[in-house]
Amino acid sequence: MISPEGARYQTGMRALFLCLTIGLLSVAGCTSLVRQDGDFFEAKGVPPDRFERDDNGCRLQAQDFLTYDPRGMDGTRYQRNRTYNGIYGRCMTAKGYRPRPYYKNWLPG
Repeated sequence: MISPEGARYQTGMRALFLCLTIGLLSVAGCTSLVRQDGDFFEAKGVPPDRFERDDNGCRLQAQDFLTYDPRGMDGTRYQRNRTYNGIYGRCMTAKGYRPRPYYKNWLPG
């Protein structure tokens, strides 16, 4: 038989586990809706003004597809975001930029 203190402890641990699980899942869901930008690509040896022009051009190309192409307008927010990131990523890669490693995008410094 479990004492009242032990039952309260188990209930508290379950609540803590549930809160942590829900928190982690919500953070994972939020990061799946992040739109890529110039921070996701390495621009070694490229003048800043050229990188800005390329970045803006790729953003406009991806946004135009979502705004004006019927295939881009369909789908959920998640699907539209994946489409945007795909178009943006292909555009930046075609211009010669390399994607940054995943850990460099999320860790400071």
